[in-house]
Amino acid sequence: MRIACCIVAAGQGTRLGAEWTGTPKALVPVLGRPMLYYSLHALDLIPDIVDFTVAAPPEFVRKFRDEIHAWGFSRPVNVIAGGASRAESVLNALRALAGNPPEMVLIHDAARVCITRPMIEALMQVVGDGVCATLAQSAVDTLRAVDNGMISGEIDRSSIACLETPQAFPYARLLELHESAKGSEELPDDTTLFTRAGEKVRVVFHDDSNMKITYPEDIVAAEGILFARGWQDASEGEE
Repeated sequence: MRIACCIVAAGQGTRLGAEWTGTPKALVPVLGRPMLYYSLHALDLIPDIVDFTVAAPPEFVRKFRDEIHAWGFSRPVNVIAGGASRAESVLNALRALAGNPPEMVLIHDAARVCITRPMIEALMQVVGDGVCATLAQSAVDTLRAVDNGMISGEIDRSSIACLETPQAFPYARLLELHESAKGSEELPDDTTLFTRAGEKVRVVFHDDSNMKITYPEDIVAAEGILFARGWQDASEGEE
């Protein structure tokens, strides 16, 4: 089965403050390496993934290509112009695969720098013909429904999944749903298209950290996780 991966990396990083530095979010350094590096490093370890496409900010496509080429991963990475929204970026990446379409495609957010090979392999184990799946973690906080600033009900956290990426889908069906939804409201993720269409999505739970970098303090937290896993600070001369 032919499997491709699209990495969404076109965000400007407004909440991160990256836009004021002139550096796109996915190239903001984390432990001395661009954020995007970590996702490609983990995904490049999966031999079943044969195509990589990165959706970058349109004005930084050449910079992304130069950066990724310098990292020297084992397989080529196609960099395309992303869109004004996450959904547009995913759609652009899916269209870029149309010339040699895969059976399955993984969608991953570059901001999730703590992704690991075991997490990806756990997702891949459930991916089969027509199976949609997403990584997720169980909710650990106490959850309550709120109405007008007041608690209105309890929520059983055992029924809650905190969704992450990568997420896996049949390529043709995901492209079809994105084309149909083009121009509609912003989508929080790609499973939304399938659940709204009445289709099932399998949830693959794990208990390791796969946090998403959104705010400046998240970089500090992510660096702590990566350091604990054995990554060293490249800005201090490693590599």
